[in-house]
Amino acid sequence: MATSNHTVAGIFQFSEKTFIENLLVLPNGHLLLTTFASGDLFILNPNAAEPKAETLVSLPGSTALSGIAPLGGDLMKLYVVSAVTTADSTTGTLFGDPIPVPDTRIMNGMTVLPNRPHTILSADSGGRIMRVDTDTRKVDVAFADDALAPPSDAKLPIGVNGIDVRGGYLYFTNSTRGTFARFPVDDDGNKTGSVEILVQRDVPVAGLENALDDFTFDTQGNVYAAVHPTTVVKITPEGEESAFARGGTTTTFNQPTSVALAKDGDSIYVATGGGQVIQVKL
Repeated sequence: MATSNHTVAGIFQFSEKTFIENLLVLPNGHLLLTTFASGDLFILNPNAAEPKAETLVSLPGSTALSGIAPLGGDLMKLYVVSAVTTADSTTGTLFGDPIPVPDTRIMNGMTVLPNRPHTILSADSGGRIMRVDTDTRKVDVAFADDALAPPSDAKLPIGVNGIDVRGGYLYFTNSTRGTFARFPVDDDGNKTGSVEILVQRDVPVAGLENALDDFTFDTQGNVYAAVHPTTVVKITPEGEESAFARGGTTTTFNQPTSVALAKDGDSIYVATGGGQVIQVKL
């Protein structure tokens, strides 16, 4: 697997141990951060002279946040321990009661259906794609498949992790199987065909070691995916994988968890389990 060198800049570091699970780039370029440390949603201006993560909203009774997805305008959806809730990214206002999503193993990545902007899909790492209509509050299983599930002997039972819907496909990573793959889906998020494995990593996965996490696309269709414990990989539309950027376990890229494309399309932001937000030029 080839390695490339790119300009890497640390944007922010939490002073206390904080596992950042996901990040979202807002229309104004600011970043939203979800963490496993608390029920707080943080906002960060990466272009500030001294970037600082500030609490945008605290979710009562929650000890962790995972997936996050935009609903359009300033609204976003958050996954909060067995429920989905809506918040405003400018005011921090919460809207309505959380929508329960029961009987799931580990809820993870989240994305919006392009043609149903008030419906989200969320990865249940046990092997399912959950569907939540935020208007009607209906929750159901969009589909389940062995390709989404972890192997039966996995030490850490995390299957499907990051997800994204684009061009009639649901793209996903499976952490413990080491795959980046896709399913054809219809406008409602239903599976319409068999899985297509785009990348099968040739390194063994042990716990989180070498596990794929969340990912993003650039404007050319390349994918940038976080890989534990220290790497971001690039996957071309042809399925060629290379190490795009990497660091050390106690310095840069301390457990990368999530990647997002900057608004200008010229760089990516990387969040880590070590509490870092990092910018890498493309």
